[in-house]
Amino acid sequence: MRVVRSDHGETRDALARDWPVLFDRLGRLGGHAPDWLMLPNTGGDCVELARRQGVRGLLLTGGDDLGATPDRDETETALLRWAEREGLPVLGVCRGAQLLACQAGARLVPLAPERHVATRHDIVWRSVEAGPAGLPPAGRRGEVNSYHAWGLEAAHLPACLAPLAVCPEDGSVEAFVHTRLPWRGILWHPEREPQPAACDLPLLQALFTIN
Repeated sequence: MRVVRSDHGETRDALARDWPVLFDRLGRLGGHAPDWLMLPNTGGDCVELARRQGVRGLLLTGGDDLGATPDRDETETALLRWAEREGLPVLGVCRGAQLLACQAGARLVPLAPERHVATRHDIVWRSVEAGPAGLPPAGRRGEVNSYHAWGLEAAHLPACLAPLAVCPEDGSVEAFVHTRLPWRGILWHPEREPQPAACDLPLLQALFTIN
């Protein structure tokens, strides 16, 4: 969850209400939505909480640049390592995708704000053997929202990550899959769309079995 500092100096964890709304919509569109649990940014201790609660997959949401909130970085890094050991599915969204990629060995690069911050732009889908079924075919264009100033270059992704969609204007990676683990990363925000986009449903279904 995002880290928020209150006016009274309290450190709080927050999750946009867009997420439960999206899960409810996906449940009505594709069957039964998964049960979900908000995990606090308590560092490595969060892994034991997740284990006790029977967590079977992770959703790493957006907000907070990497390095800006060390407690969140520590928590999500510990959860990712646990997910790797257990073979759990992970979906990284925006910041979550950036963290997932960096854990795999990628490096972030600055992007043009006018193209990627608080705007919309095209993406081009690519054919990936490890990609989930139901996505648009290779070469098909789509449109996504964009709120990130940092991104990934397709040419410099580590071998374990395969680009699934790119921005045609600058070639930056907008979605990727892990070739060995059930991990996916997307740089757009599915929860901010007024209705679930057609491409988001198979991505979520493939990881969290919403059917």
